[in-house]
Amino acid sequence: MSAVPAFKLVEAGFSQPQVEALAEFMQTEAVRRSDLQETKAELKAEIVATEHRLEVQIAEVKATQKVHNWMIGFNIGLSLLILGKLFIAH
Repeated sequence: MSAVPAFKLVEAGFSQPQVEALAEFMQTEAVRRSDLQETKAELKAEIVATEHRLEVQIAEVKATQKVHNWMIGFNIGLSLLILGKLFIAH
């Protein structure tokens, strides 16, 4: 805490030990703008990484879905062929 705010606190009725304790607190415990910016950058990086993982998982699910669609289509076609053969044979 600079001298001007400290002086204003003393003028407002704070004792010198109170002003010193407040100054120490602000230097050690208060969040600084750089701390917030660093945390913001870390969160953005984590969000980007999470988005990438989700995009990869979505692509894998879509690929699996395509395989399943082909398998279902093949099974339906085969079932219809078998049913047709049964009715034609009799």
